[in-house]
Amino acid sequence: MDDIFLLENETLIRGMRFPYKITMVTQIVITAGCFSCLVDFRRYSLTAPAIAIFLPGQVVEHMEADGEFAGFGMMMSHEFTSSMNLPVSLQEKLFIKNTQFHTISEQEMEAYMSCYRQVASIMRQKDNPYREQIIKHLFSAYYYSLGYYVHGKPSAPVAMTLQEQTCDRFIDLVSKNFKQERDIGFYANKLCISNKYLSTLLKQTTGMTALEWIERYVVLYAKSCLTSTTMTIQQISDELLFPSQSVFGKYFKRVEGISPRAYRQMQNGDK
Repeated sequence: MDDIFLLENETLIRGMRFPYKITMVTQIVITAGCFSCLVDFRRYSLTAPAIAIFLPGQVVEHMEADGEFAGFGMMMSHEFTSSMNLPVSLQEKLFIKNTQFHTISEQEMEAYMSCYRQVASIMRQKDNPYREQIIKHLFSAYYYSLGYYVHGKPSAPVAMTLQEQTCDRFIDLVSKNFKQERDIGFYANKLCISNKYLSTLLKQTTGMTALEWIERYVVLYAKSCLTSTTMTIQQISDELLFPSQSVFGKYFKRVEGISPRAYRQMQNGDK
Protein backbone atom coordinates (compact mmCIF):
# COMPACT_ATOMS: atom_id res chain seq x y z
CA MET A 1 0.00 0.00 0.00
CA ASP A 2 1.39 3.40 -1.03
CA ASP A 3 -0.43 5.26 1.77
CA ILE A 4 1.15 3.37 4.69
CA PHE A 5 4.74 2.56 5.53
CA LEU A 6 5.99 0.61 8.53
CA LEU A 7 9.41 1.50 9.94
CA GLU A 8 11.59 -1.16 11.49
CA ASN A 9 14.09 -0.55 14.28
CA GLU A 10 17.13 0.02 12.02
CA THR A 11 15.28 2.22 9.53
CA LEU A 12 14.25 4.69 12.21
CA ILE A 13 17.77 5.90 12.96
CA ARG A 14 20.01 4.80 10.09
CA GLY A 15 17.58 4.64 7.19
CA MET A 16 16.86 8.38 6.98
CA ARG A 17 19.08 11.15 5.69
CA PHE A 18 18.99 14.39 7.66
CA PRO A 19 17.69 17.04 7.66
CA TYR A 20 14.49 15.15 6.79
CA LYS A 21 11.29 16.83 5.63
CA ILE A 22 8.23 15.10 7.09
CA THR A 23 5.66 14.48 4.34
CA MET A 24 3.38 11.96 6.08
CA VAL A 25 1.89 11.74 9.57
CA THR A 26 4.55 9.73 11.42
CA GLN A 27 4.53 8.04 14.81
CA ILE A 28 7.54 6.46 16.47
CA VAL A 29 7.10 4.25 19.52
CA ILE A 30 10.23 3.89 21.66
CA THR A 31 10.17 0.48 23.34
CA ALA A 32 13.67 0.53 24.88
CA GLY A 33 16.50 2.98 25.45
CA CYS A 34 16.62 6.72 24.81
CA PHE A 35 15.79 8.77 21.75
CA SER A 36 16.35 12.44 20.86
CA CYS A 37 16.11 14.76 17.86
CA LEU A 38 15.72 18.35 16.74
CA VAL A 39 12.33 19.28 15.27
CA ASP A 40 12.19 22.78 13.76
CA PHE A 41 15.22 23.72 15.92
CA ARG A 42 13.68 22.47 19.16
CA ARG A 43 15.32 19.52 20.91
CA TYR A 44 13.17 16.68 22.28
CA SER A 45 14.35 13.71 24.31
CA LEU A 46 12.44 10.62 25.40
CA THR A 47 13.14 7.49 27.42
CA ALA A 48 11.15 4.32 26.77
CA PRO A 49 8.31 3.60 26.90
CA ALA A 50 7.30 6.66 24.89
CA ILE A 51 5.72 7.86 21.64
CA ALA A 52 6.61 10.71 19.26
CA ILE A 53 4.28 12.17 16.64
CA PHE A 54 5.68 14.13 13.68
CA LEU A 55 3.49 16.20 11.36
CA PRO A 56 3.84 17.01 7.64
CA GLY A 57 5.89 20.13 6.98
CA GLN A 58 8.14 19.72 10.01
CA VAL A 59 11.88 19.23 9.55
CA VAL A 60 13.78 16.70 11.66
CA GLU A 61 17.52 16.93 12.35
CA HIS A 62 20.08 14.89 14.24
CA MET A 63 17.90 11.95 15.25
CA GLU A 64 19.94 10.01 17.77
CA ALA A 65 19.52 6.98 20.02
CA ASP A 66 21.62 5.20 22.62
CA GLY A 67 22.87 1.63 22.33
CA GLU A 68 19.79 0.26 24.06
CA PHE A 69 17.33 1.84 21.63
CA ALA A 70 14.54 -0.25 20.11
CA GLY A 71 11.32 0.86 18.52
CA PHE A 72 9.04 0.90 15.50
CA GLY A 73 7.25 3.48 13.43
CA MET A 74 4.26 4.04 11.17
CA MET A 75 3.86 6.60 8.40
CA MET A 76 0.47 7.46 6.84
CA SER A 77 -0.47 9.83 4.05
CA HIS A 78 -2.90 12.68 4.64
CA GLU A 79 -5.33 10.98 2.24
CA PHE A 80 -5.30 7.82 4.33
CA THR A 81 -5.81 9.56 7.67
CA SER A 82 -8.62 11.65 6.11
CA SER A 83 -10.34 8.52 4.78
CA MET A 84 -10.77 7.25 8.36
CA ASN A 85 -13.23 10.12 9.01
CA LEU A 86 -11.95 10.73 12.53
CA PRO A 87 -13.83 13.44 14.50
CA VAL A 88 -12.43 16.95 14.03
CA SER A 89 -11.81 17.24 17.78
CA LEU A 90 -9.60 14.14 17.68
CA GLN A 91 -7.72 15.30 14.57
CA GLU A 92 -6.99 18.61 16.29
CA LYS A 93 -5.40 16.77 19.20
CA LEU A 94 -3.29 14.53 16.98
CA PHE A 95 -2.55 16.30 13.70
CA ILE A 96 -2.85 20.06 14.19
CA LYS A 97 -1.04 20.85 17.43
CA ASN A 98 2.74 21.12 17.65
CA THR A 99 4.88 17.99 17.68
CA GLN A 100 3.76 15.68 20.49
CA PHE A 101 6.26 13.74 22.60
CA HIS A 102 4.80 11.63 25.39
CA THR A 103 5.91 9.09 27.96
CA ILE A 104 3.45 6.19 27.97
CA SER A 105 2.77 3.19 30.21
CA GLU A 106 3.92 -0.36 29.49
CA GLN A 107 0.28 -1.32 28.90
CA GLU A 108 -0.18 1.45 26.32
CA MET A 109 3.06 0.47 24.60
CA GLU A 110 1.86 -3.12 24.32
CA ALA A 111 -1.40 -1.92 22.74
CA TYR A 112 0.49 0.08 20.09
CA MET A 113 2.82 -2.87 19.44
CA SER A 114 -0.20 -5.13 18.98
CA CYS A 115 -1.67 -2.73 16.41
CA TYR A 116 1.67 -2.57 14.58
CA ARG A 117 1.98 -6.37 14.42
CA GLN A 118 -1.60 -6.78 13.18
CA VAL A 119 -1.14 -4.13 10.46
CA ALA A 120 2.15 -5.72 9.38
CA SER A 121 0.46 -9.12 9.17
CA ILE A 122 -2.49 -7.81 7.13
CA MET A 123 -0.20 -5.87 4.77
CA ARG A 124 1.53 -9.13 3.86
CA GLN A 125 -1.83 -10.60 2.77
CA LYS A 126 -1.74 -9.07 -0.72
CA ASP A 127 -4.57 -11.30 -1.96
CA ASN A 128 -6.93 -10.20 0.85
CA PRO A 129 -9.72 -8.13 -0.81
CA TYR A 130 -10.56 -6.48 2.53
CA ARG A 131 -6.98 -5.58 3.39
CA GLU A 132 -7.37 -1.78 3.20
CA GLN A 133 -10.65 -1.74 5.15
CA ILE A 134 -9.20 -3.93 7.91
CA ILE A 135 -6.13 -1.69 8.24
CA LYS A 136 -8.32 1.43 8.40
CA HIS A 137 -10.33 -0.06 11.26
CA LEU A 138 -7.16 -1.06 13.11
CA PHE A 139 -5.73 2.44 12.81
CA SER A 140 -9.03 4.03 13.80
CA ALA A 141 -8.90 2.08 17.06
CA TYR A 142 -5.23 3.04 17.43
CA TYR A 143 -5.92 6.76 17.00
CA TYR A 144 -8.91 6.78 19.34
CA SER A 145 -6.71 5.16 21.98
CA LEU A 146 -3.90 7.65 21.36
CA GLY A 147 -6.35 10.57 21.41
CA TYR A 148 -7.73 9.44 24.77
CA TYR A 149 -4.21 9.30 26.18
CA VAL A 150 -3.22 12.75 24.83
CA HIS A 151 -6.46 14.26 26.14
CA GLY A 152 -5.94 12.76 29.56
CA LYS A 153 -2.36 13.90 30.06
CA PRO A 154 -1.75 17.46 28.82
CA SER A 155 1.81 18.76 28.70
CA ALA A 156 2.92 20.60 31.82
CA PRO A 157 3.24 24.37 31.31
CA VAL A 158 6.77 25.81 31.27
CA ALA A 159 7.43 29.04 33.17
CA MET A 160 9.09 31.70 30.97
CA THR A 161 10.11 35.31 31.43
CA LEU A 162 8.40 38.00 29.34
CA GLN A 163 11.52 38.22 27.16
CA GLU A 164 11.56 34.45 26.63
CA GLN A 165 7.86 34.52 25.75
CA THR A 166 8.51 37.19 23.10
CA CYS A 167 11.34 35.12 21.61
CA ASP A 168 9.15 32.03 21.64
CA ARG A 169 6.35 33.90 19.87
CA PHE A 170 8.83 35.18 17.28
CA ILE A 171 10.20 31.70 16.55
CA ASP A 172 6.65 30.35 16.29
CA LEU A 173 5.77 33.12 13.81
CA VAL A 174 8.88 32.38 11.75
CA SER A 175 8.08 28.65 11.66
CA LYS A 176 4.67 29.47 10.17
CA ASN A 177 5.63 32.32 7.82
CA PHE A 178 9.25 31.89 6.69
CA LYS A 179 8.28 30.79 3.19
CA GLN A 180 6.62 34.08 2.35
CA GLU A 181 8.00 36.55 4.93
CA ARG A 182 11.75 37.11 5.25
CA ASP A 183 11.64 40.74 6.36
CA ILE A 184 12.28 41.47 10.05
CA GLY A 185 9.71 44.26 9.99
CA PHE A 186 6.87 41.80 9.41
CA TYR A 187 7.66 39.94 12.65
CA ALA A 188 8.42 43.08 14.67
CA ASN A 189 5.05 44.53 13.67
CA LYS A 190 3.28 41.33 14.71
CA LEU A 191 4.98 41.54 18.10
CA CYS A 192 4.44 45.32 18.42
CA ILE A 193 8.14 46.05 18.97
CA SER A 194 10.90 47.70 16.91
CA ASN A 195 13.18 45.82 14.53
CA LYS A 196 16.25 46.78 16.58
CA TYR A 197 14.73 45.69 19.89
CA LEU A 198 13.61 42.38 18.41
CA SER A 199 17.07 41.53 17.09
CA THR A 200 18.79 42.69 20.30
CA LEU A 201 16.41 40.64 22.45
CA LEU A 202 16.87 37.53 20.33
CA LYS A 203 20.65 37.91 20.30
CA GLN A 204 20.75 38.22 24.09
CA THR A 205 18.31 35.36 24.69
CA THR A 206 19.09 32.86 21.93
CA GLY A 207 22.51 33.87 20.61
CA MET A 208 21.13 34.65 17.13
CA THR A 209 19.61 37.78 15.61
CA ALA A 210 16.13 37.88 14.05
CA LEU A 211 17.62 37.76 10.53
CA GLU A 212 19.77 34.75 11.45
CA TRP A 213 16.68 32.90 12.75
CA ILE A 214 14.77 33.61 9.53
CA GLU A 215 17.71 32.53 7.36
CA ARG A 216 18.16 29.39 9.43
CA TYR A 217 14.56 28.33 8.87
CA VAL A 218 14.66 29.03 5.12
CA VAL A 219 17.93 27.20 4.54
CA LEU A 220 17.06 24.25 6.80
CA TYR A 221 13.83 23.75 4.88
CA ALA A 222 15.70 23.98 1.57
CA LYS A 223 18.31 21.47 2.80
CA SER A 224 15.60 19.03 3.87
CA CYS A 225 14.05 19.24 0.39
CA LEU A 226 17.46 18.71 -1.23
CA THR A 227 18.26 15.64 0.88
CA SER A 228 14.91 13.89 1.34
CA THR A 229 12.86 14.74 -1.76
CA THR A 230 13.27 14.62 -5.55
CA MET A 231 12.17 18.24 -5.92
CA THR A 232 14.21 20.21 -8.43
CA ILE A 233 16.07 23.32 -7.30
CA GLN A 234 13.58 25.39 -9.29
CA GLN A 235 10.67 23.71 -7.47
CA ILE A 236 12.30 24.38 -4.08
CA SER A 237 12.87 28.00 -5.10
CA ASP A 238 9.22 28.31 -6.14
CA GLU A 239 7.93 26.75 -2.90
CA LEU A 240 9.98 29.26 -0.90
CA LEU A 241 8.59 32.05 -3.10
CA PHE A 242 11.93 33.37 -4.35
CA PRO A 243 11.62 35.52 -7.51
CA SER A 244 14.00 33.21 -9.40
CA GLN A 245 16.20 30.16 -8.99
CA SER A 246 19.23 32.44 -9.28
CA VAL A 247 18.14 34.59 -6.33
CA PHE A 248 17.44 31.45 -4.28
CA GLY A 249 20.87 30.02 -5.15
CA LYS A 250 22.66 33.20 -4.05
CA TYR A 251 20.65 33.32 -0.81
CA PHE A 252 21.42 29.68 -0.01
CA LYS A 253 25.14 30.08 -0.80
CA ARG A 254 25.44 33.27 1.28
CA VAL A 255 23.99 31.51 4.34
CA GLU A 256 25.35 27.98 3.86
CA GLY A 257 28.61 28.72 2.01
CA ILE A 258 27.78 26.30 -0.80
CA SER A 259 25.30 26.27 -3.69
CA PRO A 260 22.10 24.17 -3.50
CA ARG A 261 23.32 21.95 -6.34
CA ALA A 262 26.70 21.38 -4.69
CA TYR A 263 24.99 20.65 -1.35
CA ARG A 264 22.77 18.00 -2.95
CA GLN A 265 25.73 16.41 -4.75
CA MET A 266 27.72 16.36 -1.50
CA GLN A 267 24.88 14.68 0.38
CA ASN A 268 24.45 12.12 -2.42
CA GLY A 269 28.18 11.36 -2.42
CA ASP A 270 28.58 12.58 -5.99
CA LYS A 271 31.89 13.84 -7.18
